Amino acid sequence: MASGERDGLQTYLDEAPGARSLPDWIGGLSRWGQLVLVRAALAIAGPCVERWRRGVPGDEGWQRHFASSTLPEEALVALRAWLERGAPPGDTGLASCTAALRDLIGNAEFFDDEAVGGCAGREQAVASGRAILMALEASQWTAERATEDIPDEAERKAIVRSGPVPELWEAVQACRHALPECSEATVRELIRGALR
Repeated sequence: MASGERDGLQTYLDEAPGARSLPDWIGGLSRWGQLVLVRAALAIAGPCVERWRRGVPGDEGWQRHFASSTLPEEALVALRAWLERGAPPGDTGLASCTAALRDLIGNAEFFDDEAVGGCAGREQAVASGRAILMALEASQWTAERATEDIPDEAERKAIVRSGPVPELWEAVQACRHALPECSEATVRELIRGALR
């Protein structure tokens, strides 16, 4: 990132919290590109690892099949390494890690849907996994994949301009569901801390 772009990002991050709504502020990060959005999603996903690990202590099946899995944490380690290497989207190691995590979270969502009786703890654990998955999905985003079934040229351009903002926003929403104490101000601070 060039010095002027870095200064512009710093000014944006220093903006008063009330200047824009959180969705608008998140969307505005797209002007600094995919890597900034991935770093922001990683910052949101990080606190969710502990929530995933805690799982649902009263649910033996959940604890055995999901909470014991270290894949979410390993996926974030792989994502950090990918960012440090500066590898392009589609990196095979990160792609296979993302696919494995996608399967795990899909199975966790199915388990939650099929379980008898609602359980807030299980829903929060699923949401924590989803936040982690969305950080990896943001890293795998490509304009070609995102627009492959979109015939309208204006819509295609808008999608390309925004990059993986939908993945980041989904990570934010999942994190806030997983960690009810995570306020909008907390989300902004997590992202600011990661991007400074």
